[in-house]
Amino acid sequence: MPPIKGVCKVARMKPINVKGATGTYDTDVIAKAKAATEALKSNDLVLVHVKATDVASHDGNIQQKIKMITKIDKMINYIITNIDVDETVIAITADHTTSSTTREHEGDPVPIAIQGPNIRTDDVKEFNERTCAKGGLCRIRGKDLMPTIMNLIGKTKKFGA
Repeated sequence: MPPIKGVCKVARMKPINVKGATGTYDTDVIAKAKAATEALKSNDLVLVHVKATDVASHDGNIQQKIKMITKIDKMINYIITNIDVDETVIAITADHTTSSTTREHEGDPVPIAIQGPNIRTDDVKEFNERTCAKGGLCRIRGKDLMPTIMNLIGKTKKFGA
């Protein structure tokens, strides 16, 4: 997606063109996963964006949204099984909520899960808005996400200690 690539460029991240990555329902999520695992070999931070769940919500197509979430589950599984999980922090979240009912962006909090070495676990067993809000992260603001991730990967300066 051009806006995501633009934000990455501003953040001095190098966009990766992935064959089969379309931003639509037919996007090749496994190609994205392969590109991400390869990029992790030479980068401290990799962003994988999937647009089609948002598209399905705007279309009001709940069945397609379920299919896309299933594809994303497979993508995440590929990444997790092809990286060193003892050395890598993985954050899974969304940029915003889009209701399949109203077909509009909403102001609801998005779920977030972060896994990695030396990260305390909580009792959350499902990835959805309600259960994630009950977890150890509770609800964090979007502007606090990157500082949190940068701290977890050891890229921030410590102060006061």
